[in-house]
Amino acid sequence: MIKKNVKKLNGFNRIVLLLALSDVFTWGSYTIISILTGIYLSNKFGEHTITFVGVGTAIYFFTRATFQIPIGLITDKIKKDKDEITILFIGVLLMGLPFIFYPSITRNYQFYILQFIFGLGASLNVTNWRKLFALNVDSGREGFQYAIYETILSFSIAIISILGGYIANISAQYFDALISLGGVFIMLGSFWIILIYKYDDRNSK
Repeated sequence: MIKKNVKKLNGFNRIVLLLALSDVFTWGSYTIISILTGIYLSNKFGEHTITFVGVGTAIYFFTRATFQIPIGLITDKIKKDKDEITILFIGVLLMGLPFIFYPSITRNYQFYILQFIFGLGASLNVTNWRKLFALNVDSGREGFQYAIYETILSFSIAIISILGGYIANISAQYFDALISLGGVFIMLGSFWIILIYKYDDRNSK
């Protein structure tokens, strides 16, 4: 049913659309979580929250930086695009998993471990998502298709931010549920990646 509906979008690149939808769930959900993380963790770590969040952020970026080049080199050596799609799929799942466990955090080292997992997932995601997008974007329509992607993502983040802020403000229990639900939504971004396999006419194949 979804594939049939997507086919009706005449004149629009279906792979670009699927990649955009994946990012809406993945990075759209993460955007609101990242904004609320400091506030959320302050209830767990108290006055040391800023330090812990700073260290956790460093772990995320160090992990992401460490794995991106090896991943890029590996996928460049393998022909066709199934490796990129598979690794991207795994990356999205790893990005969402840590936030499901956020409500269970009681020690700073637990937060650091979850940040490492998130960083690993992001390293699998970013390089392969960009490669797939670049390979599948239509020649001569790059500006339009990048603009469409950014428009979809920006509108989605705006809506998610409004809803997330409202829900988080209701109570601590709702705040916990929001963080965990954000992790689930991130993982749901992998669904759109699976659909890419269904299109044999993709440029990256």
